[in-house]
Amino acid sequence: MTLRAILFDLDGTLIDQFQAIYKAFSQVISQMGFPVPDFETVKKSVGGASENTMAKLIGQENAKQGVQMLRPIFEKEMFNGLKALPGASEILDFCEAHSIEAAVLTNKYGPHARAVCDHLQFSPKLKFVLGANDTEWKKPDTQLTKFALDKIDGTPQNTIYVGDSPYDLKTAQNAGMNCLLVSTGTHSRSELRKDKTVRVETDLFNLIENQIKPLL
Repeated sequence: MTLRAILFDLDGTLIDQFQAIYKAFSQVISQMGFPVPDFETVKKSVGGASENTMAKLIGQENAKQGVQMLRPIFEKEMFNGLKALPGASEILDFCEAHSIEAAVLTNKYGPHARAVCDHLQFSPKLKFVLGANDTEWKKPDTQLTKFALDKIDGTPQNTIYVGDSPYDLKTAQNAGMNCLLVSTGTHSRSELRKDKTVRVETDLFNLIENQIKPLL
């Protein structure tokens, strides 16, 4: 393929925000009268939109109320413990240096996703940051991916989706895109490699060397 653009997932791919996510979810769950889950349980539940995560933790019938409570709490916590994952800044610099368009396509609430990218100084290197509630769709809906591809002026044939979960793989597959995964998020390398068609790297540094450079 001729690589023209890369769409990135955010949590577990470019950033580690799990400390803030855990604190915010824990406070909401406690306030709603449910037992507070441990860190790993919350981390493993992250994927899709916040309502999906909340439903896994306290049930679908309580998820909408939980998310309404979550946003103001998360906004107070969101930069606590936030860090760029290894290779995140470097892969964005690499894209910029090689005229590869880079953008974020995430199910994190759009304003929060953009605030994080601003805070970590990713935003100047990104064409856009597209998140939940920015459109009527969420990953892995093909219409959302097509919308993102149109915004980045890419096609499924010249664009790669980079993520950290089987959910990200499904997002790419639904749109006919190639997908590359890193095991820096919610799933181990062995879990991600259950699908033999996907290429998995331990971090973004290895992804640049082993997967991206050979395409140039």
